[in-house]
Amino acid sequence: MRRVARGAGAVVKSPIGFARGLSYGFRGMRFVYLQHPKLARYWVLPILITMFALGAVFYGAGSYYDDLGGAVWSLFPESWNEATGWVGGLLGALRWLIELVAGILITVLGLVLVLLLSSIVAAPFNDALSEAVEHILTGEPAPPFSFSRMLADIARTIRLELLKVLVYLAVVGPMFLASFVIPGVGQVISLVGFALTAVYLGIDYIDWPAARRNWSVRDRVAFTRSQLPAVVGFGTGVWLLLFIPLVNLFFMPAAVAGGTMLFVALQDLDSSH
Repeated sequence: MRRVARGAGAVVKSPIGFARGLSYGFRGMRFVYLQHPKLARYWVLPILITMFALGAVFYGAGSYYDDLGGAVWSLFPESWNEATGWVGGLLGALRWLIELVAGILITVLGLVLVLLLSSIVAAPFNDALSEAVEHILTGEPAPPFSFSRMLADIARTIRLELLKVLVYLAVVGPMFLASFVIPGVGQVISLVGFALTAVYLGIDYIDWPAARRNWSVRDRVAFTRSQLPAVVGFGTGVWLLLFIPLVNLFFMPAAVAGGTMLFVALQDLDSSH
């Protein structure tokens, strides 16, 4: 397939900033579900897998939030359970708050795990969807079908997704654990974790076309650094889609399409300079 632009090494900063990058997740949703419904053959199965995983997350949060809250509550003095009057009321409210936070933490952690694991399971489908989207955008013919190429693509995409997941967990995982251990830094860690997740999502879903071009890690880093506002904006939009009820079931194909659209737009801008 012809390269849309000159390559990552020649990328210059583009007028696509954070705000426009933010819109590409929603543009991808319109592209996939409204403008090109025939693309459904690429995303139906991953959607079903994601629906099952999300159902398991919310079921687990509803079933085990009180157990986790009770485990945290057991760290406090046993005499608190025997308090009466207004003190008992305050302690009861505190326990309810702890259980609520536990439920939120289970849900957020579960959603992040679904996000990471489903991206690995759906990797071959997402690669095919991204290739189809790019074909529609550029008009360039897709390479002829080859069983050996298909197997190589599947192995490549799963390997890349697994590597990105491991890197993300290696960075965010210790921060998440530290929020329980280090007093007073939970909010700061949450904000940093949100920012890192937005960057991760932006890179992850823009990376499909780059992977097909066999860009090196240095090329991808250079591209991401030069287009960081657009990448972070796009990742933030995908993160928001994940937390919209019902919409979150359909966010992955929209993110793949939006990331491919953003990549092509950035490459077109680069080729015009």
